[in-house]
Amino acid sequence: MSSYFSESFDNGIGALNHTWGNGIDTSVRGQVTISGNSGIMERPWGDAAGHGYGTYSITASMTGNAEGPAALLWPGNDKWPGPEFDLAEVINGTPYGTMHFRGSNGGDVYGSVYYTGVDETKVHTYSLDWQPGSLTFSVDGRVYGGFTDNVGRDYDHGGINEVFSIMNRSGGTSITVYDISYSPSGGGGGGGGGNAVQAEVTTSGSSTQPATSVASNGQPAWWPAWEAAWNANHNSGDTSWQGEFWAHVAAGDYMMA
Repeated sequence: MSSYFSESFDNGIGALNHTWGNGIDTSVRGQVTISGNSGIMERPWGDAAGHGYGTYSITASMTGNAEGPAALLWPGNDKWPGPEFDLAEVINGTPYGTMHFRGSNGGDVYGSVYYTGVDETKVHTYSLDWQPGSLTFSVDGRVYGGFTDNVGRDYDHGGINEVFSIMNRSGGTSITVYDISYSPSGGGGGGGGGNAVQAEVTTSGSSTQPATSVASNGQPAWWPAWEAAWNANHNSGDTSWQGEFWAHVAAGDYMMA
């Protein structure tokens, strides 16, 4: 089982030391900016590389208001198409999250959740909760949607783990990341029960079908606790509280009675 992980970029790229391109700027302590055709990631050395079921968070801002920057989880075995989970990308001025998987014909199949109303040029925390049979996408604690079909399994359950990756693919855009964190769940809790939130699934880049995720009365059950934790800690300069919070969420401590 994976263990808790975080990176605050106080010492450059830190654990995301698999790099490419010349647009990696670590001149400001506590952040990394990626521009041009460049990227950083944890080393994708095999199926067990990286992390499994649990909650992933990336705090970032993006410039350019166009396709190019991405904060994502890449298959630990470095093989694509495969289980790639994008926490934040931009298209037509709208940020979104995406689940990719290998289709029956070996090609890429994907579904997207759009973060309508979110200004990606501002600093936001993009989160993904990965559980057996479900992915749930959130921004600043608000659930925007997710998927319950074709969700890949982690290494401990016969599948492939994921590694953190930050990249940019355009000369006119960039992404700045301030911290990342992962809190393991062991495959329990998260992503279950509540009202459905609609997302859009694109198969082979063409047809669409509905997919569902979970929320309670339009917000997750843990939302009040997140607001309280955010108000108490977000100006402290210490991001360790986020990992502790998501660990409680994964354990079901904030589930509604």
